[in-house]
Amino acid sequence: MDTLKRVRSWVHVCTMWPFTVLAALPSAHLILITVVFSYLLFVHLARWRRYKHVHRKYAHRIQDPSSLTPSEAQDIMHTTLLWDIPSVLFNALSFAIVRTYAIPSISRILSGTKELQSSTVSKRYIDTAILVATYSTCPFRTGEAPSDFYATFASIEAADADPRAYVAIARMNWLHEKYTIKNEDYLITLAFVIFLPIRWAGRFGWRPLSPLEVHARYVFWRHIGELMNLRDIPSSAADFEAWAADYETRYMVPADSNHALAEGMLNELASSVPSFARGLFKRLIICTMDERMRIAMKLPAQPWALHLLVDVSAALIRFFGRHLLPPRPYPYCVVPVKANAECEGDGKLARMHPLLKVTKPWYLPRATGLWQVLESVTLALGLRGAADIPGPQYDDQGYRLEELGPSRWKDAGHLDVMRKASDMMGCPVEGVWARDGTK
Repeated sequence: MDTLKRVRSWVHVCTMWPFTVLAALPSAHLILITVVFSYLLFVHLARWRRYKHVHRKYAHRIQDPSSLTPSEAQDIMHTTLLWDIPSVLFNALSFAIVRTYAIPSISRILSGTKELQSSTVSKRYIDTAILVATYSTCPFRTGEAPSDFYATFASIEAADADPRAYVAIARMNWLHEKYTIKNEDYLITLAFVIFLPIRWAGRFGWRPLSPLEVHARYVFWRHIGELMNLRDIPSSAADFEAWAADYETRYMVPADSNHALAEGMLNELASSVPSFARGLFKRLIICTMDERMRIAMKLPAQPWALHLLVDVSAALIRFFGRHLLPPRPYPYCVVPVKANAECEGDGKLARMHPLLKVTKPWYLPRATGLWQVLESVTLALGLRGAADIPGPQYDDQGYRLEELGPSRWKDAGHLDVMRKASDMMGCPVEGVWARDGTK
């Protein structure tokens, strides 16, 4: 009996001591603790809200993932791509493209295009970002409801008249037709685009992707691959990942063309940071590569201290994002979602401005009003150079999807692209995105 009393007394002390401590605190401290606890609780609940919503919405697909449609996969992807970890996934997607530079058969083609030279690499980067962002965010015309994101920020009705996803894919296909690219090189690029962002989400994101989200990425990008007319796409995410690992082992090997592209990429990325920090910045970028990629690009090994710095930084990013930072109040968009957002009058073609700036202000409009004054001041003080100011040399009037790509092809292939897009949709391209002769 005495033992039972002692146990009860011990349990009472253990359960009541926090309240005893709180009662002894000054009221100001108690208020501070309450505010901090309430904030942390808010962050936790808000952080997981969209995750829980999309998993409730597609709970029936968790039991039968093989029935997931491309439109449903896109809706699921938008949770991470636009809301939860957009910066991580966007940078991972860019890095997935860079990873293809470590495949000699790909790097030789890219080197031959001369589009990754310092004067043109930023345009290629933004053009690729616009094309990928367009078919990632704009709906497929399959008769299904558009994603929650599109329905909220455009409209359900607009989805039936928005051809941009197909125009973007058609332009991408048209550009690829100019080169002799092996089917296997297309497949490994597709694999990098699917799986590298998944790994980066686990390494840098505040949460990893769930099995449903992983499968959704595979279903969505498999559909893109089918629209690109790729052959022999593996029938599951696991099979595709295994195929990619085997392909890397055999074909990701050192080559001078790999190194040339890697150096150009590092120089372009480093141009956005102060000159005194560029050397360190390049070395940190190398630390984000795995050994196979680094060796294939013939880049120098980095000291363990820099690798530790990257790993610690990644851990801090995960911790702060998960526990201390509230979720985004608005989606991370690279392109405007409303199809007629920048439609010009007087019979001119509708053009749009990206919501992303790279190292050069491609397709961005000229500043007006107070922003123009600030632009002039920073230019006069030497804080910005003339190359940082939007103008005709950067197509400041905006972009058309069927004009994207190397400047020498800006005025080529428009009707062919529209025809290809119409064939994919099963109906003509109409409205503000149509071109003469395509209605």
